[in-house]
Amino acid sequence: MHAATTNRFVDEDPADGDPPVTATDTSAALDTSAVVAPGAVADLDETTPVPGFAAADHLGVVFFRSGGVDQRCTGNAVVSRSGDLVATSGRCVSALEDAFVSELVFVPGYDGTAPEGVWAATAVTVQSRWVTDRAVDFDSAFLQVQAPAGAAAGATLSSTVGASGVLFAGQEDDDEYRASGYALDGGHDGTRVVDVVGTVEPNPWANKDYAIEGIGTELRAGISGSPWRATEDGSGDVQRGMTTFAYHRFTHVAFGPQWTSTLHDTYRAAAAS
Repeated sequence: MHAATTNRFVDEDPADGDPPVTATDTSAALDTSAVVAPGAVADLDETTPVPGFAAADHLGVVFFRSGGVDQRCTGNAVVSRSGDLVATSGRCVSALEDAFVSELVFVPGYDGTAPEGVWAATAVTVQSRWVTDRAVDFDSAFLQVQAPAGAAAGATLSSTVGASGVLFAGQEDDDEYRASGYALDGGHDGTRVVDVVGTVEPNPWANKDYAIEGIGTELRAGISGSPWRATEDGSGDVQRGMTTFAYHRFTHVAFGPQWTSTLHDTYRAAAAS
């Protein structure tokens, strides 16, 4: 696993200088199709993390294979009905247009080994606008995983390593966030979590629909899927977005989609399983 390379993280600059357009399509893809839950997931407090765990406990590396190459991203366990849900970027489950990756697994607490085992993905929920159109404002995904062989009877991911709460309220320019991921550059070898704290910035392409926000960092490898948590409002271990990609022109910022209503629907479809 440690030999896996980073997924594709840096995208081409938009030729026309326009930002992505937020679509109203709320369909999601679970392998090929899924039904989006119309409302809140019963008996689930989305914004409350699993107690008794630190935020770093349920971070990990998402490993997968695409185009014949072993690749990796960052992932984070988030609350769900099943207790087995991981948030990562869309490009970490669908790395090539109109295709899904294979051999998709999550390794919580990765340190060069798998201290909590290897949790294989059993289902993926991602917006079809990412899979078919590569629309970066939909570049977030959720995967259901199953306990590894030898796990205690009834063990779930969240009972083993905890899980973050989630909030789909978007980000405001100049709000401060902490992005946490398994970087493979900048002197890092991908075996420990690297934190970046900074204020979020607007999409450079005029950002007329506020679909994308950026956070200051020069890291580029291994950090797609890194969760964002607010540092100023006391919300603690609540994921409110994620790092997913960068542009060639802007070497000091990494971007991610606003977590608002459409991606909330995607989460609900996954969390209800």
